Amino acid sequence: MSKEAKVGRIIVARLRENEDLMQEIMRIVREKEVSAGQIMVIGALSKARFGVYVNGEYKIIEVSGHLEIVSCIGNISEDDEGKIIHAHISIAGEDGVCHGGHLMSGCIINPTAELTIIEGENLKLLRKYDPKTKLKMLQP
Repeated sequence: MSKEAKVGRIIVARLRENEDLMQEIMRIVREKEVSAGQIMVIGALSKARFGVYVNGEYKIIEVSGHLEIVSCIGNISEDDEGKIIHAHISIAGEDGVCHGGHLMSGCIINPTAELTIIEGENLKLLRKYDPKTKLKMLQP
């Protein structure tokens, strides 16, 4: 499966302190009416919540403290219910040790995070549930 599009818009936003990272990304996607594209985030958190996919379900991991977002990348797509943010995040604590996985709601921004969205021009990415993997997979 592959799709191709020219770059439409590049949107850069500073996300709000003490808010949920996933909800803030979705707020900007809706506010700017982004169709589909790529996301990148840098910044810091006071709490990180991410998952590691094991045997058909996500094992949830939570980390708290002074956390740097080393990397957070993903894409914007949709299914029958609306927009989907699929992203992975890597965070580092004060000791520099990194942890990461699938971005989940519950990551609290502190003090700031910066979001970059690269929207594909006339691009639509659809997801459909796959019973074998139990995941919503990108469709051709």
